[in-house]
Amino acid sequence: METLAGQVALITGGGRGIGAETGKQLAQRGATVVLVARTQAQLEATAAQIRDSGGKAHWFAADVSDESAMREAVQCTLGITGNIDILVNNAGFIQSVGLIKSSDPAAWWRTLEGNLKGLYLTTRLVLPPMLEQGRGQIVNVLSVAGARAFAGLSAYSCAKAAGLMFTRVLAKEVRKHGVRVMAILPGAVDTAIWGEGEGIPDREKMIRPETVAQIITQMLLTPADAAIDELLVLPQEGIL
Repeated sequence: METLAGQVALITGGGRGIGAETGKQLAQRGATVVLVARTQAQLEATAAQIRDSGGKAHWFAADVSDESAMREAVQCTLGITGNIDILVNNAGFIQSVGLIKSSDPAAWWRTLEGNLKGLYLTTRLVLPPMLEQGRGQIVNVLSVAGARAFAGLSAYSCAKAAGLMFTRVLAKEVRKHGVRVMAILPGAVDTAIWGEGEGIPDREKMIRPETVAQIITQMLLTPADAAIDELLVLPQEGIL
């Protein structure tokens, strides 16, 4: 088994879903995992599962769109582990759903900011130590909605599309400094982001969070002479 032993991975949205599953799989490969999310109980539970399986895990409760909270989380991580080798920007949410003509401006901007601001702030805080050590990997977990149009998801789609361009620009800026930057754009994944109610695609046909985590892990294990820029991952039946 290929290993990530000795590496430190900071994962946002790490309390549940794709983030939690990624933390578990990276820990199985030997990485020390640092989970960041807003809900302490979920973080504690995920970290406990990793430790019970023999892995190393730490956690910090923080909102990724809160610069001071994220700065503290990153500084504490560096204080504990000494370095950050991997960043998985996974945190995201949807507050604005519906047609543009009837959308709530406040909810629309909250959705845009919550997805894009956190991605920017976390990357901005983690990048300097990566550049200083001359190595690092960043995986931005985006969405197929950032590449294809879906009626009723304008705010989320705009945030993810901006995240994709952010990924492309960042990759150009740091590629020659030993830092790889990658984006994964999953289709429908069976996570809590869908909520409950009518209009949700059949969850049985969705991608499992652990499957996305497995693909992220393989992206991070790509040999040093290659780079995966962007990866679109859809359910077996395509767009649901």
